Amino acid sequence: MTVPGVLAVAHLAITSIGSPPIRSVRVRVGTWRAPKGWVGDPRVAGVREISLRPRRDGVEVNLSVIDPVDPSLLLAAVVRMLRPTNLDVGPLMTLGPGLPPEAGSLAGWLTDAASIGSQPNAHLRRCDSLVISDEAALADLPRSRTIVVDGAGWRVDGESRAVHIDPAVHRPVGRRSIPSGIVAEAVVDGGALRLALPEGTVIVTGDLAPTDVHRLRSVSGVSARDPLPERWRAQLEASGVVVIDGAADFPEPDDALAWQSASVHARRSALRSTSPMGALASWPTVSVVLVTHRERFLDHALAQLARIEYPRLQVVIGLHGVEVDDRTFDALQNVHDVAVQRIPSTTPFGAALQLACDRADGTLVTKIDDDDHYAPEHVWDLVLARMYSGAQLVGKALDWIHVEAEDITAFRPVYPAESFATFVAGGTLLIAKADLAAFGGWRPVPKSVDRALIEQVKRAGGLIYRTHGLGYVYVRHGDEHTAVVRDEHFLKENSSRWPGLISHEAFGTATP
Repeated sequence: MTVPGVLAVAHLAITSIGSPPIRSVRVRVGTWRAPKGWVGDPRVAGVREISLRPRRDGVEVNLSVIDPVDPSLLLAAVVRMLRPTNLDVGPLMTLGPGLPPEAGSLAGWLTDAASIGSQPNAHLRRCDSLVISDEAALADLPRSRTIVVDGAGWRVDGESRAVHIDPAVHRPVGRRSIPSGIVAEAVVDGGALRLALPEGTVIVTGDLAPTDVHRLRSVSGVSARDPLPERWRAQLEASGVVVIDGAADFPEPDDALAWQSASVHARRSALRSTSPMGALASWPTVSVVLVTHRERFLDHALAQLARIEYPRLQVVIGLHGVEVDDRTFDALQNVHDVAVQRIPSTTPFGAALQLACDRADGTLVTKIDDDDHYAPEHVWDLVLARMYSGAQLVGKALDWIHVEAEDITAFRPVYPAESFATFVAGGTLLIAKADLAAFGGWRPVPKSVDRALIEQVKRAGGLIYRTHGLGYVYVRHGDEHTAVVRDEHFLKENSSRWPGLISHEAFGTATP
């Protein structure tokens, strides 16, 4: 079969559930480009033959298995080869026949399909979460949760959920830290959304397609005289576009911080509230890991940890040669689940990080540094970036640096935000605990532990993603660092500067 893009393969995977079993598929995708040369794992049993051949701007995938299977399973395997995804849905998700293309956002998670007449196993529940198109479909199939996706929307155990976006499509990839300030006029006419861009008009009749999102990368805002339909608004905002309707005003054209703050706030809300992950309440557990050998920064670090907001959070504190009373952590334990690991000072920093991560209970672990500044939404930003990028390792752009020797906060967006990359801010790394183990863990070295992990991920063929830098301020205080870059480096190529530590709610540093 020949299709225009990977999204079409995802839709075919969903709508082909229950078709006669097959052993092989050949799919020609008209437009495809692997991020940083990445190719994914099909995650399907009994592979007999597999090939991926570039063809002009696209690719041809051939996949065959030993025993016949539902065609949806092979098409979903093709999706996973061509589009990064993270399978964080928890227990087994089974999809039934008759689902509409709107369920295409689940294609990356499709590893089990049930058809009419499926026989339940007498000794094992057939599925955990069952996704069907009709409440009565597969009524006899044992399950713990029922998800209905039809023309009316999504219902989870009878409760309506708003799912408007596909995170693999409606996402801010390519949106830079310095906005263009371009505003497009939006009009809804005859059931179509018309967006007037400087280079032409984008006309949307259904959901925003990948090509639409790509064309909107250069657009900072969309202005509409009347409120836009909720689905289109969510898709625009998840893509990083600031949507204003009625008499509200956009930020000033040259106020990059205000534009980015508005964009990040909107995308957080849309991605959290109208994505499949939000509807299924399947956000992964996260362990925030702090390892410090500097007691004088401990109070600052504990204050940063206390204000982090995430629903399923654990804090692991590694005291690297630091001796403090256990009561030091009482206030933090009133906010988060806290584990304390005492580590001898003779242990190399990388090995100390590994010991702390071994105590982590979260599916994901993220590292913070003891002297940097983190906004309350910081962990959310990383989890969302992992969701829509599919990368194994994510982190923030190193956009904001407080150089204490000069008492200046520099805005230095040298490394493009929202991009697949080979460098992210070391104090923001987030990775699945299982992936960390698969990549060999933290290397037992005293310095450059962040770069060491990044290099390991690259060598193993993993994918690295750099999200926006908002909500994180890297501090250069003239004291010892595990990095070896001089302060002067961060005072070059600045876009703008602020005296002292920047005071702004986007970083959690605003003064009352």
